[in-house]
Amino acid sequence: WLGISQINFNGDERMRLMKRRQRTVIKRPRILLILFLLVFGQAAMFLTYCALYLIHGSALADSVIPEIYFGTFHFSQETMTFMLFTSTWLVLGLASTIIGVGLRRGRSWAWTAAIILQGAILILGLEAYFTRNTDNLFNVALGLASAIVLTLNQREVLVFYRANRATLPE
Repeated sequence: WLGISQINFNGDERMRLMKRRQRTVIKRPRILLILFLLVFGQAAMFLTYCALYLIHGSALADSVIPEIYFGTFHFSQETMTFMLFTSTWLVLGLASTIIGVGLRRGRSWAWTAAIILQGAILILGLEAYFTRNTDNLFNVALGLASAIVLTLNQREVLVFYRANRATLPE
């Protein structure tokens, strides 16, 4: 049999073989499955909250639509709160979904975005807790965000996303 050293390669083929040898296949740690379940569960939770607020707000829409039609509509505190909560849950749910897809594909930016998003969720939850405007929804969101942050900072997860950052094409 002819070994690789006995075959005459030109310079481009030799460089291609050397680069192929340098690439290492990094297996996904099993803890990433837990991370994916947590992030996509968080996205489902936030989108469910958004849907529940929209369903609950249908009674509000029944009173607002005639006011808009007759030109007597004024933003009340109830309307602003409804719009704020609905849009917040929607944005957090969509962001969690996008970040979850990025984490699933092994993108290093998704790890950074996940940490930033979880920090924002923790800040919102702590603000609601200290102003005594919290309910069980915030407590569940705080617990889930804490679990995701702890999972993101596991050694296997950090090594996986740092290694993927190093192997990205320039």
